[in-house]
Amino acid sequence: MAERDHRRRARLIHLAGMAAALSFALACSGHVVHHPPALIPFDFENPPCRPAERPRPPTAGQEVVEIRYLGAAGLYLRWREDSILLGPYFSNPGLLRVLFGHWRADRPAIERGLAGLPLAEVEAILAGHSHYDHIGDLPPILERTPRATVYVNESGVRALTYYSTARVKTLDGSAGWVWLLRGAEKRPIRFLAVSSEHAPQVDHHLWAAGDLSGPWHEPWTAHRFHQLKAGRTYALVIDLMSRDLQRVLYRLYYQDAASSKDVGVPPPFTGIDEHPYDLAVLCIASYDKVARGPQPESILAALRPRHVLVTHYDDFLRSQEHRVRFVSLLTDEKADRYLRAINESLGSAPAGAGPLNPVCGASGPRWTMPMPGAWALFSPASSP
Repeated sequence: MAERDHRRRARLIHLAGMAAALSFALACSGHVVHHPPALIPFDFENPPCRPAERPRPPTAGQEVVEIRYLGAAGLYLRWREDSILLGPYFSNPGLLRVLFGHWRADRPAIERGLAGLPLAEVEAILAGHSHYDHIGDLPPILERTPRATVYVNESGVRALTYYSTARVKTLDGSAGWVWLLRGAEKRPIRFLAVSSEHAPQVDHHLWAAGDLSGPWHEPWTAHRFHQLKAGRTYALVIDLMSRDLQRVLYRLYYQDAASSKDVGVPPPFTGIDEHPYDLAVLCIASYDKVARGPQPESILAALRPRHVLVTHYDDFLRSQEHRVRFVSLLTDEKADRYLRAINESLGSAPAGAGPLNPVCGASGPRWTMPMPGAWALFSPASSP
């Protein structure tokens, strides 16, 4: 008993220290992308626009890749009749609840974040790791996505045991391409999990590191936020295929945590699997804390994407309903440096690589930083 009390006191002291550090960090975040590197300055806390409704393709009958930025690195992605969610999270509890409180989903925030999406048609939900800001809203979201299979690391699988076992599959140990299925039928979306890492956050400390030791057989309300451990971290290569499933028409790279140089880099592809990266969805949070860098230069040199979608910039410890601030320690200057590095690393923009529609958010020649809720349409026809 004495040893358990000692561990509990040590844990509380550690959390109190984290609370103090994070409280300081919250005061050291920005909200403006200046000019340069943006085409025009953009203030996320006082935006000059609001995310619009789902746009129609610029040309009737044109096939497009539809992406909606959900916040906290989350995406909705649709290709023809098939759609997936990546790390959907909206609840954004305050700092004290995250450090000391039990899990609770903000259902009104989830409803707002998913408004207008045909959730019954979503066929997969993917997450690169199992921190609460990537899988913390999955219990209520699973209720609204009846045919979706969840792909997450083993720690996430264990956490979701109470809610489903048949619909949750592990990324740990997976090898090769995984195809989306509708029944036994292959759909024209496949993905490849690439072993990666999670950059540390405050004072080079990775919060909630490690794995769950065993499955959770009770509701998450019995657990605290910090008990959702990160587990192994993955980046994802996502291919959108031709109707005969023989050709890659559009290739995305997705990360929900910044990684060091040479980490999270996909293997080279040959033959029918060879295709350039049309879009890299990159996590800006903690990019300057990676062990080896610099980032984003290193990952851009490996991928050479035609365009970059910059995500996970928005502070998930605050409500994003009306105004957006950057995550802790991401100052205006740091955001500008990251975006300038994209422009300098990739050079002049190829025609047709960026969004086809006006996107509410900051943008440059080679990158787009959308507001939560904003849509971006991309054309696979622009791929070489």
